[in-house]
Amino acid sequence: MSNEEVASQHDIIGNRVEKEGVGYQRTTHPGAQWYPKAGLGLFFHWGISSVLGQGDLSWSMMKRTTGGMGKAVADYGLPAAQVVIPPAKYWAQAAKFTADRYNPDKWLAAAAAAGVKYAVLTTKHHDGFALWPSAYGDFNIGRFQPGRDLVGEFVKACRKNGVKVGFYYSPPDWYYHRRVMSFNYGTNKPTLDINHEPVELPVMTAVEKAAFDEGFRQYVRGQVLELITRYGAIDVLWFDGRLPDNALSMEEIRTHQPGIVINPRGHGHGDFETPECRFPDQRVPGWWEYCHVFADGAWGYLDHEIYKPIGWLLGEYAKARAWGGNFLPNVAPDSHGELPDGYYLRMRQLKEWMAANAKSVVGTQSGIWPEQSNVPTTRNGDALYAHLDWIFEGEARIVRIARPKSARLLATGEAVPFAYNDGVLTFSLPSVMKTNKTDVVEICGI
Repeated sequence: MSNEEVASQHDIIGNRVEKEGVGYQRTTHPGAQWYPKAGLGLFFHWGISSVLGQGDLSWSMMKRTTGGMGKAVADYGLPAAQVVIPPAKYWAQAAKFTADRYNPDKWLAAAAAAGVKYAVLTTKHHDGFALWPSAYGDFNIGRFQPGRDLVGEFVKACRKNGVKVGFYYSPPDWYYHRRVMSFNYGTNKPTLDINHEPVELPVMTAVEKAAFDEGFRQYVRGQVLELITRYGAIDVLWFDGRLPDNALSMEEIRTHQPGIVINPRGHGHGDFETPECRFPDQRVPGWWEYCHVFADGAWGYLDHEIYKPIGWLLGEYAKARAWGGNFLPNVAPDSHGELPDGYYLRMRQLKEWMAANAKSVVGTQSGIWPEQSNVPTTRNGDALYAHLDWIFEGEARIVRIARPKSARLLATGEAVPFAYNDGVLTFSLPSVMKTNKTDVVEICGI
């Protein structure tokens, strides 16, 4: 597999997919209509890279050069792996991936209490290690820990806590392709093997290539069918890379999961868009979701990870809701299956904020930012909610609106002084009202 093929399999900037579904309409199934109202989910990136805790999931296996992954990091602000780990050493982590303190109920209970509505687990990343005992291939939890099914435990925890169930699945599989691909990303030479040594890749005949590709198609098809038939109703299917041709159509998926919502990265079209790690430059039509890393540095667990402030999460959440989207921040457990104390602290802080401000983000419609406002806004009835994030300074300004009847700080009910002149509303929060989170001003009667 050439590096161009690796790059095309993985949507590195988050949402660069060809829209093959001309005339495609997102699902109208009643069981899927929760999605645009959800507002907030959680991504859980988990896998064998957490054993060393030094490099990101999968991508740390790749030697990277400018013009490849390095350019993507610079241009799009994507998290970079901290170190490069030769694939042979990376995959050897599977033997020490114990998940011996795995308690997804604890994860999901904290998330649900904080207002999280759905959760998405990486059932298999590009490294090829599956968190369930798959009958397809031999690189999964069933080989190393017979009787374990980490996906099944996650599903039970979601249902126990009233959280919608989402599965991330990577069709690209570098373990499956390990003998026919280079692990030098971003340049064609030198071609590197699983020890990052120069190698000449085997040249397959047309017949051999067809047989190899068919085997891979059946492998991916079998794994996805396992995921959508073993665990009852699944709410979200989150592909990360293109499915092999004719592996599994969206229509066939819906025969097993009628109410599921599917992202566009597997088929080139889907029910919702998935901008990643950078807020979109313009409004996204239809259903959409903005995902980002909550811990600095990578998608996967790092033994030195530091969570961003709660003010950051609330600010990004407000922006997504201001444009009618969902926000999906990512957290990452360690190899024992534990999330750090920082995760639970942030969930408690989120719970406290939601207790006072949920009506500004839950059940709301998109607002008038930035066309008429310099701060993100959402709307509910005749109320407009202005979100002043943790780094906002100066005067909030909203134009082309009617004179409001009132403005108050949502968290406390205190009146916020404002000025109104010729359709322009301005106000500044007194310093005693400001917090290090997102301060919401409810503007009524406009």
